[in-house]
Amino acid sequence: MRWNLVANACVVAVGLAACGGDRAPPGADAAGVDAQIEPIPDDAIWLDPVAGKPTGTGAVDDPWPGLAASIDAGLLGALPVGATLVLRGGAHGDVSLAGDNPEMITIRAAPGEVPQLERLEIRAGQRWRLRGLTISPSFAAAPYTGNIVTLGERAASSELILEDSFVYSELDSSGWTIADWMAAPSGVLLGRNGRDLTLRNTQVTNTRFGVAITSFDSLVEGNVINNFSADGIRVTRDGATVAHNVIKNVYVSDADGDANHDDAIQCFLFNVGTGLVRDVTIRGNIIINREDDAQPFAAPVQAIGFFDGPLVNFLVEDNVILVSHWHGVSLYDAQGSQILDNVAFTRWPEAQPRPWVMLGEKLGMAHGNTVRGNYAHSFDFAADATVTAADNLPVTRAILDARMTALAAEIAARFGAAHPVSGQPRVVGW
Repeated sequence: MRWNLVANACVVAVGLAACGGDRAPPGADAAGVDAQIEPIPDDAIWLDPVAGKPTGTGAVDDPWPGLAASIDAGLLGALPVGATLVLRGGAHGDVSLAGDNPEMITIRAAPGEVPQLERLEIRAGQRWRLRGLTISPSFAAAPYTGNIVTLGERAASSELILEDSFVYSELDSSGWTIADWMAAPSGVLLGRNGRDLTLRNTQVTNTRFGVAITSFDSLVEGNVINNFSADGIRVTRDGATVAHNVIKNVYVSDADGDANHDDAIQCFLFNVGTGLVRDVTIRGNIIINREDDAQPFAAPVQAIGFFDGPLVNFLVEDNVILVSHWHGVSLYDAQGSQILDNVAFTRWPEAQPRPWVMLGEKLGMAHGNTVRGNYAHSFDFAADATVTAADNLPVTRAILDARMTALAAEIAARFGAAHPVSGQPRVVGW
């Protein structure tokens, strides 16, 4: 039986085409992000890519030009402390920011409008918050490769936030070939020179890789990563938290000529591979291999596959996993880590063996771990002779459905049942 969380929602096997009726495609004439979270301050600076000009005052009736044009004109060089920049809808260009701010500078969409960026990079800096943006190479004059969004890659950066935004290569991937999926640009890079970076409530769609965390002490929460052909989220630095994301619909496999072994969430040491990673939390994520069995180029996905430790002080809890691969939750060479209250299930007969919860090893270093309260098709803790294991039980479809429904409701309560820009439900069915 197939479960639908959202009544009367259309199930889109590929792409994000509109569901019918008069609804506009997301990122085009969608409603955008309104002002419900925080009001626009009276001294906000307005930017308008159509009516604005570099000689404007930035007032609501005398705006600056689009964001890239305002940066090129030097208008962001001396912003007031704690300023808010409000972007009206339209083409804001290829945006590259830098600069340290004593207080957070906010760049946000005007209520009900959809500012469109070709690409976004914050090269270096502190305390930038961007909200309600639609970012895609489809707005550019020519395609490009690499990442659509890059934060903190070039030089020291901290307290950078991208939230409530929509990042995609193209809206409709229904005609994509295997080669198209493998050549797609990737979504968001939290860069190697960053610390305390945040990606929140952002949808990343039709990409090669979804999100890469190469920054320290960073947070990826409440996002939707859907339609990807490599890994959903990569964790490669200490102190990462990956929480309440929905990761779903993976494309192309070994059988299609793609050698990448796809993971919903993967962990390894940045720029090295095997090596010590510390203090990572993976909490309350939903992982769905595919929502529609008619999806072309369907591929198995390893759910939470952390094979390249040692992994010290990891917490993996309350995740709900539906995949056609045996790796449900697998931590190799884990030390002092906890695997608590996860559910790993398959509904696909080709998943042999079926998803397990495992403590594995490559280096013989697993020690002192706790595994408790999980549901899976099987369990293997042989790598850790000191493990504390209790209440790990066989999974059933009823358990999956109950926990999936509850977690989807929790995520909806925190971040909304539908994404604020794309308008798409986070979970259509399983």
